[in-house]
Amino acid sequence: MPYSYYDIDTILAEEELVPCTTLLTFRHLAFLDPDYLHSSVPLDEPNEDYSADAQQAKRQRGGGAGSGAGGKKRGRGGPPRHLPEKSLIKMPLWAVDKWANLGFCRVGIPRHFGRSARERLEADPSVADIRSKDERFYKSGNLLVDLIERSAHAKMASSSSSSSARGRRGTSSIDAATASTLREAAEVRRTLVLTYSGERMRRIFDWTLSNIDDDVTNFTRRLTCMEMVLFQKGAAAAAAHSSWKASGSRRIAVSAMALRSAAMGQRAAVLAAAAATTSENGDKDGGARSVTPDQHGGGGGGGRGGGKRMRVH
Repeated sequence: MPYSYYDIDTILAEEELVPCTTLLTFRHLAFLDPDYLHSSVPLDEPNEDYSADAQQAKRQRGGGAGSGAGGKKRGRGGPPRHLPEKSLIKMPLWAVDKWANLGFCRVGIPRHFGRSARERLEADPSVADIRSKDERFYKSGNLLVDLIERSAHAKMASSSSSSSARGRRGTSSIDAATASTLREAAEVRRTLVLTYSGERMRRIFDWTLSNIDDDVTNFTRRLTCMEMVLFQKGAAAAAAHSSWKASGSRRIAVSAMALRSAAMGQRAAVLAAAAATTSENGDKDGGARSVTPDQHGGGGGGGRGGGKRMRVH
């Protein structure tokens, strides 16, 4: 779904935190795991070298790679600053976009887009307080579904190309977890469309046509940002219609553009009529002929009158 890079609503919608499962080990990114911050495992030095030569030298000095200060076991089978594979973390949409498309992690569905939340929303969407869950519920949901579909298609394309490189027939396949997430993303899209264009939209239109002086705070505080924009535009249209009715009926002035267009049309018609008249007169004059006195037996053309031409109709 195309969005403007400078759209403020899109920037704020991309701050939505989504659960992600890492599909490989990330170095120096253990702080992304919330359990890591509360772990009692001692930390390494910020500039510690994890290369094979450095770890070999460290083991020769007696400080094995699997032990920390005081001989404590570091746990997780590696340096504690590493984020292990299959770790569950939460990241904003804008940060996980590239990782998901490259196949570094698998994006999940947040709780307020889950199956139970969708069932409650579809049961009675008009009374649901969506704003308390996410102010940009619809846009964040669309961005999430779009990311899941793009990452799944990229994974299928990568699988097909790798199969072709190995000399086998290219097949597009994804794992069961990705397929399940893709099906759930389709359900999320369907719920978003039904919720936005169903009973909630009709209720918004009803409130926009109500009395302007009515207090609608109890209703608008449950609307998302997108629904609030729709409500404000509907209220402005209703106010303009009410103002037009209050002003009474009066003559509507013709726009200057329409007057200029009519004048140009009349001028073109006059020019066309003048051209037609000139053409008709020219056709009538074409039947005239000129003769000389010789043609009427008036002599050999001598004298002053011999060369005079007579115009006969």
